[in-house]
Amino acid sequence: MRRVIFLLMILCLVGPKTAFSARQSGKLPVKAAMVAEYGSGRVLFTQDPDKRIAPASVTKVMTMYLVFDALAAGRASLSDKVKVSRRADATGGSTMNLRAGEVVTLDELMRGMAVASGNDAAVAIAEHFGGVPHWVGMMNEKARELGMTSTTFKTPNGLPAPGQLTTARDLMKLATSYLRRYPQALRYHSTTEINHCGAVHGNTNRLLGVCEGVDGIKTGYVGSSGYNIIATAKRGDTRIIAVVLGGRTKQARNNATTRILDASFSGSVGSMMAAADTTADDDAPVRISHRHGRKGRHMKALRVADVERHAKIGAHRGASARLEARDAGVKAGRHAKAKSTKAGKSHSASRAQDKHHKKAGASGR
Repeated sequence: MRRVIFLLMILCLVGPKTAFSARQSGKLPVKAAMVAEYGSGRVLFTQDPDKRIAPASVTKVMTMYLVFDALAAGRASLSDKVKVSRRADATGGSTMNLRAGEVVTLDELMRGMAVASGNDAAVAIAEHFGGVPHWVGMMNEKARELGMTSTTFKTPNGLPAPGQLTTARDLMKLATSYLRRYPQALRYHSTTEINHCGAVHGNTNRLLGVCEGVDGIKTGYVGSSGYNIIATAKRGDTRIIAVVLGGRTKQARNNATTRILDASFSGSVGSMMAAADTTADDDAPVRISHRHGRKGRHMKALRVADVERHAKIGAHRGASARLEARDAGVKAGRHAKAKSTKAGKSHSASRAQDKHHKKAGASGR
């Protein structure tokens, strides 16, 4: 009995100190972050800014940067026609619903990357400009030019690849240069939805229209990194850029980004971090407002384009992702049933299943 009482006393003494330490840690519940004022370049907050993390779909910002470079140099036009290859069509993860053989404009592919986080669109662009290996080489060359010394790109879209890593500091350099050179890019990144081949895709950046002033830039997810975002917001004459990497959930990432943006604009980053309880409400859902002209279109957008539910993605020749948990459960049941029946499924179904398993956990949003 004495031992039990003694242990209870120890727990009472240690417990509050441990909880207090977590609350007063001065950290966001993410792996790394960096926040800066766009105009002056003044750094407002850092958290492990040099920790190397897989970039996921924020990689597409570099691909879009290179397209803008080609446009500025007169080597391309947004009206240029691009024929979609089978490779682009077969690309797993998040897609804009491209189909092999169709012809789309460069402008459509840019919207597909910025809004739907289309991995297929990034591959189509890379192939259009000389092939994927050549394009990735250009991406790394541009990274060196921008001083992104801790970044290595291996794909044009951020799908997982060994050695593909970046840092919050490097992504801040990328985002700052990108917006200074091509501020018109925000017209893509602030678009809330697109419709391609009958599939409506909502923007993967769910802070648009929710966090005051947010008008870009790009989200990302792969299993090895967690949930990433480069976010920018403008309030009055001030623009802030926040790089937040490695959120455990998209809600945690979005909440942390909103919190640090609000504090940056109010000039209260220091006091906010000192008082923040980073263990509470990190996974509380962020209220999202969707604005669509017709209710039917709104429901379709939610059904077809909830592109951030990475774990439930199934691809079928570039078809849009089925992302609701109920659908995932049905698919899992069908898969289990299929294992006990004779072989004989169609070639197209086998192809979709193979692609799903190959890219599992790699949605890139």
